[in-house]
Amino acid sequence: MELFLDIDGVILDFEGAFTDFIRDQYMPDLPTDFGPKTWDMVNEFEGVDIDEAWDIFVNSERFRRVNLLIEANSFNQLSEKYPLYLVSNLPLEQFSGREENLKYHSLNYKELHLAGHYNFGLETYPTKSEKIAKLRHENKRLVFLDDHPTNCKDVKNRFPESEVFLMSRPHNRNAESSTWTRVSNWDEFVEKIEPKAV
Repeated sequence: MELFLDIDGVILDFEGAFTDFIRDQYMPDLPTDFGPKTWDMVNEFEGVDIDEAWDIFVNSERFRRVNLLIEANSFNQLSEKYPLYLVSNLPLEQFSGREENLKYHSLNYKELHLAGHYNFGLETYPTKSEKIAKLRHENKRLVFLDDHPTNCKDVKNRFPESEVFLMSRPHNRNAESSTWTRVSNWDEFVEKIEPKAV
């Protein structure tokens, strides 16, 4: 088995970290239980220039210290058993910050790559299926986990034999498809793949 996992919204609580940043810097009255309902969060914070806020956030220490959504020990136990690749939909200039964040939590994995449905205006930016095609071994069971439906569809269309899981997040709450199996958290994901592990 080979695992290909997204990071933000799956392993790291990016939405929570960014929301806390917005509250601290722009909207002190933002409820502590507020959760963004959209992936890009463009219209989530009234009166905030989201592009400006994003640039400040990703260049701050907060971006390199995003909290985990998972248990590090469980993640590392899985990565000890199987090749585990992380595939994140970030631009190249944010690669080192995300790598530092993963190291901060002592997460072990085979490799970290950048790819996804949002290409930042770069024609050469790969989709997740394009990146996985260069990394996977055809004789291995392919397991994919992401929180964005577009990435899940992309991988399933390219690799019909793959096992695709959608991590439930507020922004994908209404997305339904036979393409993926929805999981509510990391533990449920592990429970679904481990019984069939080879």
